[in-house]
Amino acid sequence: MQLKKYSLVICLVLVIAISSFADVWKVAGDYTFPPFTFTDDKGNYIGYEIDLTKALAKEMGVEVKLINAAWSGLIPGLNNGNYDSLITAMTITEERKQAVEFSDPYLKVGLVVVNKPNRNDVNKLEDLQGKTLAVQIGSTGDITASNMKGVKKVLRFETSPEAFQAVINGAADAAVMDGPVARYFIKTTPGLLKVAIPEFTEEIYGVVIKKGNKDLLNKVNTAIKNLQENGTLDAIYNDWFAN
Repeated sequence: MQLKKYSLVICLVLVIAISSFADVWKVAGDYTFPPFTFTDDKGNYIGYEIDLTKALAKEMGVEVKLINAAWSGLIPGLNNGNYDSLITAMTITEERKQAVEFSDPYLKVGLVVVNKPNRNDVNKLEDLQGKTLAVQIGSTGDITASNMKGVKKVLRFETSPEAFQAVINGAADAAVMDGPVARYFIKTTPGLLKVAIPEFTEEIYGVVIKKGNKDLLNKVNTAIKNLQENGTLDAIYNDWFAN
């Protein structure tokens, strides 16, 4: 009798957990990363990946709860069960694949180097020797800058705007950042920065899922495939990057 009671409790817990995801998909990201994920003047979350997340949720038939979290805590929070997925301009790397699952790719970008418009001393990667670089901590920009030979120092910041501000203020000579993020900053704050070195890497983004959750991974991959085939992914891309 006691065993039956325990079995019933376990079954109820499992049913509640499954139903809970069936109703609400908890998706986290660093919402200080325009044009991918950021906040408008009214406090609403907007951006390419916000629209992508909503489209994926609709395709999967679930509600979505958006959670703003610091970049450095995203993967630990995912593995701790604080959220179901991350959609936050995270590049698929072999190192990260040891800790999490990645969906099929949904976007390809590249890293660029930006500095102040009045500086002409950075035109190629070799020019970064002896320079101080600003990056977002834990990003592929951070990894790439840290592996550059001859770089004087790498300054790490929690958000991309802080990294850009370090260059503007003169604390850093240049910043290494994802191309769309750098160009959006330049477009919305004209005259402060320029792209000194255009895309020199290939960064492929995927939805991040807790290691071993193959069921959710398969659902997300199916949704991405459907959105590619019905033109929704292209439409979202054009809304944010066509110009």
